[in-house]
Amino acid sequence: MAAVLVPPWLEVWFPPIARRNAQVAILRGARRAYIGLAVLAPAVGLALMVAAIARRGHRPRPRWLLGAMAATFALLTGFAVAEGVSAVRLAAMRVPFPRLAARFPDPPGDRTIDLLVLGASSARGVPYNDWFSVGEMVAWRLREALPERPVTVTDLSRPGQKIDQLHILLGSLERRPDLVILYSGHNEFSMRHDWAHGVPHYLDEIAPAQVTPEGWIRAHSWVCGVIDQTLDLIRQATPPTRTVARRLVDVPVYTPEEYDERLRDFRLRVEAITAYCESVGATVVLVIPPGNDADFEPNRSVLPASTPREQREAFAREFEAARRLEEEDPQSAAANYRELLQQQPGFAEVHYRLGRLEERAGRSDEADRHYIAARDCDGLPMRCLSDFQEVYREVAGRHPRAILVDGPAVLRAASPRRRAGDESFTDGFHPSLIGYAAIGEAILRAMHARRALGWGTSSPTPSLSPEELARHFGMDSARWRAVCAYGAWFYRHTADVRFDPSNRLAKADRFQRAGEQIAAGKPPEELGQPGLGVRRLAAGPRP
Repeated sequence: MAAVLVPPWLEVWFPPIARRNAQVAILRGARRAYIGLAVLAPAVGLALMVAAIARRGHRPRPRWLLGAMAATFALLTGFAVAEGVSAVRLAAMRVPFPRLAARFPDPPGDRTIDLLVLGASSARGVPYNDWFSVGEMVAWRLREALPERPVTVTDLSRPGQKIDQLHILLGSLERRPDLVILYSGHNEFSMRHDWAHGVPHYLDEIAPAQVTPEGWIRAHSWVCGVIDQTLDLIRQATPPTRTVARRLVDVPVYTPEEYDERLRDFRLRVEAITAYCESVGATVVLVIPPGNDADFEPNRSVLPASTPREQREAFAREFEAARRLEEEDPQSAAANYRELLQQQPGFAEVHYRLGRLEERAGRSDEADRHYIAARDCDGLPMRCLSDFQEVYREVAGRHPRAILVDGPAVLRAASPRRRAGDESFTDGFHPSLIGYAAIGEAILRAMHARRALGWGTSSPTPSLSPEELARHFGMDSARWRAVCAYGAWFYRHTADVRFDPSNRLAKADRFQRAGEQIAAGKPPEELGQPGLGVRRLAAGPRP
């Protein structure tokens, strides 16, 4: 409690990382103390009972013995109460679906358009969230197109939220929404643990199970379960320390069973949210979350669990040999990568490197295929995977009144390269201002085509250009510098989750230099930095 409810003056004195580390240390210490007492208390209690029985003929029994027995009984009672409360807490956290109100009393003659946004950081507009969001963009144009109807925005999107959290938030609504935008799917894996997390994967690295008292208690204790879940919440999205280097051949953050469960849960919740919105008479817009497929490398690459160590090491040597050829002999490098994919078709890094070479050679379709495969094979996914994107299409097919906006297709069409890359994103999954403008325009045009919210047939097709967006929301020099600072922070923050952080560190340096140039008076459009300004610049594959 002391670690979580930190007094305000501590928040001023200590940076967030120091507070987080203190919370982790306290919780780990509490878990060790709890396990130690759980082992010690029954043993001590049994010994005291034996001692009391042995002194049955002696009257009176020593006070220290009675006091020790009472203290041990109180401690064991405390364990029972703590376990019971923790069991209820864990059960409450596993409630699959909330009870949602089906009806809202609208005031008579109410003409207000209540716009509800459900999502995470991308829906919130990161890194532009201090000035505008997806909901605010749409509301701005709706107010212009339907001036007789006021528009209010309720934005329930928050950085790091997953689909289950969004589903529960629907229960907090006090007004019936008229328009709901669902834009979620990037966080189903990356926001469950710290980024150093990995599951036991390779069979020759999984040690035989050894049952110890500590391990047994931790596996079966509800109190330890609550502590472990709290630790995961505190450490989620925390990168590994720089002293722990990732390997080229890495391990995933999920088991096949966990992947299937998360996909099943995602499908059920998107279906439930869509059905609920329709039941209350709201127009629902399903936005498939786009990601930076072409210019954001996979975080982890994984071989099948049965691959022995010798083959893993040989595969890594062959990969490095192919990578050294990329500049001087790209054709031979591409041929070697294709041979490696014949051996191991699910290795993300090979797909990504081959995609770069195919794009440089002008083979666009092949490049796209490898970029998507690299994203989907990532052992630490930070971008919405194809299986999860397909859920939106399936749900939209079952709900004809739902409006589907294919975010990846929208940004591919808006890019000079005809693929989603750095020109459309600030980082791996947060769009640039140009990207947000394209997504906002796609939402508005889809609504206009459906004549949603009473949009008249005579009204012109809505548009939303990056120039208008920047001007309306006041993107001045100070705000562009803040975007640069965010880009530099993101790429440094995620650099150490890869075996080779050099490209991300180089991107961080480019963003930092761009911020310095903007501070010196240079417009962002003149920097040649993809993802900055209002002019579309093609990034292209870099070595």
